[in-house]
Amino acid sequence: MKKRFFSILLSLCMVLMLLPVTAFAEDDPTITISGADVVCAPQDYEFTVTVSEGVTLDSKFGFDTGSSGSDSDLTVDDDGVVRGVMPAEWYNVENGSFQLTVHGKTKDNHDISASKTVTLKPGHSFVDGVCQWCGAKQQYTVEYDGGAEFGLQVAFKTHGVDLPLAEKTFHREGYVQTGWMGSDGIFYELGGVYTTDADVTMYAAWEKIVTLTVPFTTTVELGGNTAPGETTFDLAIVGAYAGEDSYADVTVSGSVTTDGAGDYTGTLTLTGPDDQLWNMLCEGAFVQQVNAGEEGWTYDDTVWGLLLDGGVALSTDDAAPEYTVVILPATCEETDNGVYYDLDWEADPLDEMSFTNIYTKSTTKPTESTKPTTNNTNTGVTTSVQTGDNSNLMLWLVLFAVSAIGAIGTGVYNKRRRNSRTK
Repeated sequence: MKKRFFSILLSLCMVLMLLPVTAFAEDDPTITISGADVVCAPQDYEFTVTVSEGVTLDSKFGFDTGSSGSDSDLTVDDDGVVRGVMPAEWYNVENGSFQLTVHGKTKDNHDISASKTVTLKPGHSFVDGVCQWCGAKQQYTVEYDGGAEFGLQVAFKTHGVDLPLAEKTFHREGYVQTGWMGSDGIFYELGGVYTTDADVTMYAAWEKIVTLTVPFTTTVELGGNTAPGETTFDLAIVGAYAGEDSYADVTVSGSVTTDGAGDYTGTLTLTGPDDQLWNMLCEGAFVQQVNAGEEGWTYDDTVWGLLLDGGVALSTDDAAPEYTVVILPATCEETDNGVYYDLDWEADPLDEMSFTNIYTKSTTKPTESTKPTTNNTNTGVTTSVQTGDNSNLMLWLVLFAVSAIGAIGTGVYNKRRRNSRTK
């Protein structure tokens, strides 16, 4: 019994002797380099570094390509993660690998380091657009071809990521670039999106710029006794059957400057890509004079319809296109959705548009009966305005003197007659 008790006591002592070494021993300090084990020669190698508590890292990492070695900076991102990048141009593909080394010190100032060997592949090996070695996504070449005059521009599409296409890139006299014709046979809008994971060449799509002209006459009439000075009247497109987006590149200009009463001729000009002019005019566009709101004018609000004759789109080749613009009266109807315009299909086509504007200002000249009077501020008596003509006043003075003499003579005669009677 005593021997058994002694054995148990001895075992407990042995356990207590081991506890400070096993239960209370600290972990060994470590440095860990995390990154892919394989990288492809076209791809930069990126890695992260973690350390155990109490370890302080050097600010640089070292590398050895087998034929050369050096060091580069480690960085710390916003999340506190230590990162390093080894650029692809540092690789030695012939050696087939390189080694990274990170150094640091423990809290008791002992040196500590860690190394990682990375296998180097000469090129990417893509499976479904992703490299099976380094995880890089495949890149596809998108070439923009403007022809011999402009050459090529290049962009790159990443596998699985849509590429926004370029806007207007090339400029050709007399033409406008309207899109891209892909080597895949698909037409792409300017600024559109390329979604296919494949190389492609985008050829500039051109359309000829066409100018159409429509004559008009602006008549100025006088509604008063005053003639207007120089006045400019402008025309504008107020509507079309086609949506504005379908003729967004068409510019319209038409104005005439008048100077007094009379007839003045002008030209409405429409310039743009031939297909957009066709969109604008194939079913009708509507023209009205701009009401500038100038005082004294009554503006003609007539609306005219313009129609491209023939039912055939304008030519896109280098030859001058054949076209005829028909002028028809138009009707206007107020609706809940705005003004609705329509062509008067029963009317005969006209040679020109016409507008009549009336200038209504008048100037009134004062007469003798309407001449103003002035008040004498000293007496408050209203007197006539002096005109410089005193002949009527002299006549009245003479007549007054004659009357006075006559009255005095009559009085003297009567007095003498009474005196003679009393004697």
